[in-house]
Amino acid sequence: MPRPYAATLSALLAALALGRAGRRLRAEASAEAEKLRREALLKEYGEVCSNFRLLTDIRFKLLALLPVATAVAVATSHQAGGLIAVAVSLFGLAVTIGLVVYNARNDQLYIELVGRAAAIERSLGLPDGAFANRPRAWLRIELPLMRWKIEHGTGIALIYKASIALWLFGVLAPLLELARVALLRARWPGLDPTAPANWVEPSAVPQLVAFALAVLLTWRVAARVNAQRKSRQDRMRDSARSAVETAAAMDWTDIADSPTLLRDCVDLTGADSSDELEARARFYAGLGAAAVDHYAPRELPLDMPTSDPALRLAAYRIALLTDLPPRWLLDCASERRLPSAPPG
Repeated sequence: MPRPYAATLSALLAALALGRAGRRLRAEASAEAEKLRREALLKEYGEVCSNFRLLTDIRFKLLALLPVATAVAVATSHQAGGLIAVAVSLFGLAVTIGLVVYNARNDQLYIELVGRAAAIERSLGLPDGAFANRPRAWLRIELPLMRWKIEHGTGIALIYKASIALWLFGVLAPLLELARVALLRARWPGLDPTAPANWVEPSAVPQLVAFALAVLLTWRVAARVNAQRKSRQDRMRDSARSAVETAAAMDWTDIADSPTLLRDCVDLTGADSSDELEARARFYAGLGAAAVDHYAPRELPLDMPTSDPALRLAAYRIALLTDLPPRWLLDCASERRLPSAPPG
């Protein structure tokens, strides 16, 4: 074979060998990166499950102790009567409301942990995992005036409502009794208001009225809180969809200069103004592409499926502004789980 042809053939063979070696190295690097990612996901999954168990344990202990402590405290303070009973009941009512607020925040974290665990299971190739396929509450009991939904939230709400109503009763009953005694003494100075009548104990009527008022107030306030929560959730889903769809066609500079988008983000966070959000957007706009990838990587995880990759990137960008989970934002934008009404 002539020397020029031999040299050309040798060069081609060397190039092919280098190409195969390069592909092998890239495949090995990709496999190593995937291995490290799976290890990181498994470690995170363990932490998520640990936090999930911790929140469940806290909830169980609160639900076990609160009703017993409430009943004992109200009964004990009722024996003392007067302003002491009112003070103790007010203290217990304040503590119980604080626990309700604490539990509501824990519920938000609890739901997010379930969602994150499900996403990790899907990323690890376990679409039928315990969290990814967690059954929803399916049992309903038909009652004469209502439909009773068998789920955690129903039982928790019932315990907290009963505890609050009992504390309210502890506040109202002594006050109504004091008012009854004062009224009788004012109208009939010679009458002993503590002497039992032939048909009823002296404090029975105020106690019945206090019980009815406590139940009514608890029910009305709970209904109002639930209505506000539902309205807030609907508005947040609308704002999330609008923000993600708008951000999909923008870069960070455009986001910082968009009053409409920042207004949606303000509604998502509940902030008083858009100053902090605008400052965040300008911070990310001033970073280089490599630095921004540290916060919102271009290679987005497959546990956030969508036909439009721009929506996934936009969900991460809105998450950086609002501190909300990008998975939830993408769900709202793609209407995967909770469809929202078109933004007004």
